[in-house]
Amino acid sequence: MKVIPLAFESMGVRSMATFVETDQKILIDPGTSIAPKRFGYPPWKDEFDALYETRARIEKYAEIADIITISHYHHDHYTPFELGKFLNSSPKSAEKLYQNKRLFIKHPTSEINKSQQKRAADFLKNLKGLKCEVNYADGNSFEIGDTVLKFSNPLSHGSEGSRLGYIIALTINWNGKTLMHASDVQGPINDGAKRYILDEKPDMLILSGPPIYLQGFVVERKDIKNARKNLIEISNKIHKVVVDHHLLRDLRCFDFINSVRKESDGEILVASEIIDKGPYLLEARRKQFYRAK
Repeated sequence: MKVIPLAFESMGVRSMATFVETDQKILIDPGTSIAPKRFGYPPWKDEFDALYETRARIEKYAEIADIITISHYHHDHYTPFELGKFLNSSPKSAEKLYQNKRLFIKHPTSEINKSQQKRAADFLKNLKGLKCEVNYADGNSFEIGDTVLKFSNPLSHGSEGSRLGYIIALTINWNGKTLMHASDVQGPINDGAKRYILDEKPDMLILSGPPIYLQGFVVERKDIKNARKNLIEISNKIHKVVVDHHLLRDLRCFDFINSVRKESDGEILVASEIIDKGPYLLEARRKQFYRAK
């Protein structure tokens, strides 16, 4: 099983886009974005460069993908047909991405918050007329060739009852190996997400770390502590854990990761390290950039 990270915070953008090759070619969460404001500052040039580079990388791998999966409808996890002012792109870019693909997506009306429900409706409307197959994936399994795609029931986007809604995690089984992509479980903060991950027993897990940059005003300290405890338990039972995304929006992320490593028997990486590249944090360094000018 070949696993290629395409866009993550450790690669300069907000994303968890991943390409997986089995006997199928699978593109997971094909979205990339940057924060319009952070520390009171807009993005700097290197962030825009990373945004365009990762968008081009996602489009390149979409050309060879058979399957696209979407865990939820935040713009760093899928490409809408209206890409926004930062990308300066036309709907044709999205059409090219989804044309002739088998799509496995979060249900557009069940266990979803209002903003994502609206985005999902717009997305499905724009898919009409394209040659693509749309499957609602929540809680379902699909056997395609020798590959099995198993999707979780909706899991909280972070803590239980999060206003950010729900995501679906994906487990890929092929040739005796198991990969899990757990998207925005944020740690996982929620014990239900932890139990689901451990029950799946993946050989390799890719998940979002906790949003330590929001501690104290959006996320409580107890949530971060619980996420750390859950991640330690997970990394003691799963051989390889890739933790990235929300966690890497704060320069303290490596203190957090190292504290987990000290109590873990497993291998803990950030996404860029899968392809032997050091972490390239940009949003977390935005304040440093502006203050150095």
